[in-house]
Amino acid sequence: MTFESDWANKVAAVNRQFVDKAAAIAREIEVLLGREAMTYPRDPVRRAREALADRLPALLAAAREASTSYYNVDQLPVAILSDAFGDDWIDPAAEAVGTLAASVARAATLLTGAVGSSKDDLAKRWIEGLLEEVRQAAAEVIRRSAERTQP
Repeated sequence: MTFESDWANKVAAVNRQFVDKAAAIAREIEVLLGREAMTYPRDPVRRAREALADRLPALLAAAREASTSYYNVDQLPVAILSDAFGDDWIDPAAEAVGTLAASVARAATLLTGAVGSSKDDLAKRWIEGLLEEVRQAAAEVIRRSAERTQP
């Protein structure tokens, strides 16, 4: 086995571990931002913001944990895949996880202090737009993860 093929196998395993953990977090986000969960009468936007703020460190931890899963390598990339010939490319599933992390961070930051019961129609649409962006990013992670597991 060559160094390149050993490296490619390790990177693929790390990437798979990262995307699988991120897909589980994305499923949690979909449930948290589901239409049913957002209809609870007590501060649904504040609860969504707190839940998103809790999920962001989980995404970061999934990347760190996957990246350091081999004892003989300091860190491996979680988004860059390699092959036995030394060629590299960006994994679309990992890229989708990055988009999810960015949208979660944006929503968790900008929704601080926002209330879903605002009477201002523009504010309601803006809040719903932020949450919809997170929903779509989570759905994309789940879709990309499912594509990887199909034969």
